[in-house]
Amino acid sequence: MVGEKEEDQRRPPISRTSLKSHISFNNYPKWKDQLRENCFKRVREDRARLLWKLRLSDLKDQSIQHQDIIKSSFQSIVSDELKSIKDCSLDIDIGDPTLASVDDDAIWEYDGLHTAYRGDCEEILLEMQRIFYEDLRMEESKQESEVLIRNWDDDEDAYLSRAVYEHMKLNSEQVEKEVWCPICKQGELRENSCCICCTLCELKLDRGDEVNLELLRIQLAEAHAEHLDRGCRLKPEFCTETRFGLTALYVKCKGCSTFEIVI
Repeated sequence: MVGEKEEDQRRPPISRTSLKSHISFNNYPKWKDQLRENCFKRVREDRARLLWKLRLSDLKDQSIQHQDIIKSSFQSIVSDELKSIKDCSLDIDIGDPTLASVDDDAIWEYDGLHTAYRGDCEEILLEMQRIFYEDLRMEESKQESEVLIRNWDDDEDAYLSRAVYEHMKLNSEQVEKEVWCPICKQGELRENSCCICCTLCELKLDRGDEVNLELLRIQLAEAHAEHLDRGCRLKPEFCTETRFGLTALYVKCKGCSTFEIVI
């Protein structure tokens, strides 16, 4: 018993290696930059998940503060990324596993990492919050802009629809002057007793008992309006085809696969 007691007294006292002296923390600037980079990347990647967590907290418990949830989530991110750096250092220095025994929560306690390290982690936390709220504001601004653009597009479509109709709309004194050719878009459509034709291109449609320039004007306006109602942004084209000895005017569009007879 006496011999064992003397042997115990001769043994050197067991001391725990300081976390600060570990090889990875001796290379402090390098792992700090890596930690910052990883944490900031995680903020952007986990933003949707964090927003969902905030919405769930509103449903479950109104007393939970969003700021507390955000700070806790960001602390977990920093701890996770610190652990990754720690695990990586253990792969390099497997003979010194002291870092593996350190509790990640020590980051947020004064008896854990060196005070300077704690300050850097708090600084990273603040920057993560800034990035989160800045990206959130940018996303909200982007969504508002998209709503404005959609509303503008809808207004523009309505305006174009009215403009097309007004362009094609003619009173009895302007019938022969303002019905423009839908194919060449430069010539005017004229009618006589047997056909409707363009003054510049080869468009020529035979007139029937009920087919006249006024009916063609109405049909063209309706073709434009129906195409806009489909939501297609492309401009439709017009062409003529002769089948079974009859020539007809068609509207077509590659964007919405439209191919319909006009008259």
